[in-house]
Amino acid sequence: GKASKDRLTPVLTVANAGLLPDSFFWTDADNNDVPVTAEDLAALDTAMTQAMVIQGVKIHERQRQMKKDIGELTKVSDILNYSVGWPEGS
Repeated sequence: GKASKDRLTPVLTVANAGLLPDSFFWTDADNNDVPVTAEDLAALDTAMTQAMVIQGVKIHERQRQMKKDIGELTKVSDILNYSVGWPEGS
């Protein structure tokens, strides 16, 4: 997510400048230390950005669908009972 991306940004800057220590490692989500190269960090940055963009598109699409759904509701009870959020199974 954004916190991981923010953590990666300065490291990637150092890596791109060729100043990454030889023994550098990245700690993964399971708290494992994984040795990485500058190329690995660039690939990780791209993957993180891609995941954030994909999730952003999903959020945007869901917001548009909810707006459409609510716009078509005519009864107060239907509006009050409208389930905001992600449909089950999505």
